[in-house]
Parts: sequence; C-alpha cells; structure tokens
Amino acid sequence: MQIQFFDRQGGLISCRRLSNVACRKVISSIVSAKNKPILSLQHLLSGGRALVVGTLHEHSGLRMAHKITRAATRGIDILEMRLDCLESVRSLPSELALPVIATARHPAEGGAGNLSLSRRRELLRDALRWASAIDIELRSASALAPVVAEAHQHGRTVILSHHDFATTPTVATLRRLALRASAAGADLFKVAAMLHDPRDLQRLIEFQMTSAKIPVVAMGMGPAGRFSRLVLCGFGAPLCYGWLGKPQVPGQWPALKLRGLLDELLPV
Repeated sequence: MQIQFFDRQGGLISCRRLSNVACRKVISSIVSAKNKPILSLQHLLSGGRALVVGTLHEHSGLRMAHKITRAATRGIDILEMRLDCLESVRSLPSELALPVIATARHPAEGGAGNLSLSRRRELLRDALRWASAIDIELRSASALAPVVAEAHQHGRTVILSHHDFATTPTVATLRRLALRASAAGADLFKVAAMLHDPRDLQRLIEFQMTSAKIPVVAMGMGPAGRFSRLVLCGFGAPLCYGWLGKPQVPGQWPALKLRGLLDELLPV
C-alpha cells in the first residue's frame, strides 16, 4: 500500500511497503498533527479514472461543505474553491479530508469582483498554505510566473486553464494553447469552451485524445455541456467539474450526482 501526502512546507510524505494497519497508523499520526498535511492531487490523478470536482463559488455551497459528512462526500474526489467569489475564505473544514484546487479567476474569463492582478496574486499565494493545487488562466501565466514557481517549490499541482464563453477554438488552436501551458509550467491544461453544434464537441473530443506533453481536461459549456462532460471523460478527461450549492455556468452537473453517472457509463 502506498499513500502520498505533502506537508505544509512541500515535503513528500509516503507510506511505502507497509501493511494496511501500519499505514493507517502513520496516516492517523500525521492527520492529528498540528500542521495537517496537504493531500497530493498528483497521486489521485495517477489512479486512471475520471475524478469528480465539486466547485464552491458561493455561500450556500460553502455552508454545504461545512455541514457535509465524510459519508456524503463519497463520490466527490476534489473540491475547487473560487477565491474571486469567496475572498474572505482562507480554508475549508479539515474533516472533509479532500484535496482542494484554489483559483482566483481573471475577470475576462468569468472572474467575479473585477479583481486586480495583484489581488489575485495575493489570494493564490495565500492558498498555497492549504490547497493541493492552484488553477491560473493561461493568459495570466507570465504575470503570475512567480506564483507558479512557488507552487512547484511546495509540491503543489499547477493547472493552467483557458475559458472561452463565446465559441470552441479549432483543434490546432487548442494544441497550441496546450503547448504554451506546458512551457509555462503547467502539470495539467484545462479548457472549457462554448458548444454551438456537434462539430464543436467533435473538436473537443479530438483535442482530448491528442497526445500532449501534459494531461489535458476538455469540457463543454452551454445546452450540450452536461452531455459533453460525460462524453469527454469517456475519451480520457481526468477531471469532471460539478457544482455544490448552486449552478455556476450552463452545462454543469450537480457534483453529488456525477460519480454515479460516471461509474454507470464508464465502469472501471
């Protein structure tokens, strides 16, 4: 049995070649420590199945996160916290024991509050204390390069993303964006695009199946968004995003329903 954690200074903690009982004892001692370790997103991504991400972007979802029990999180693998929507929040309930992706979205890509670059930089750097990963728009990768470097230094996963609320880029454009993300230090590239007709979904499927230097996550938005997200997981997308509390963009599933749908459509 092998389980990996990162401590708050970015050091890797592993349970290697231990019995299940011994490993559980090690984990118990780590979790009860004052500085609780950060769960490794990379370890989850290596599991080979689509992971469900529950997005927190408003206070009803945050209240749900505070009330949710460990049993009720069964089916949600990761939480995403939209810091641009919840600026005052600095952490999540420790009893959830789920890895967290922190993002402070650029206003041009759906970010709330018209936050300045310096404010988003501040929020993301602060999140490195407790988040397993950060998500930064590719358009901000250069300006936030020091945050990307600091995230890698502390063992955090870096997601660089692109959101197009008007159309679906060509496959060639998507491939160029993925290459730029890889060169900018991404561990994973995420793209969300608006779907208008079946050809748009076909482009996302072709891109998702493209052999790239880094893993990619493609997803659709709009009336066909729900269908597209399940289909794209079938073609290799490692993450599937859903909402907690209230829907955020058209095309998202409720996060608590996604695991059952994915397991029924894509049995391991």
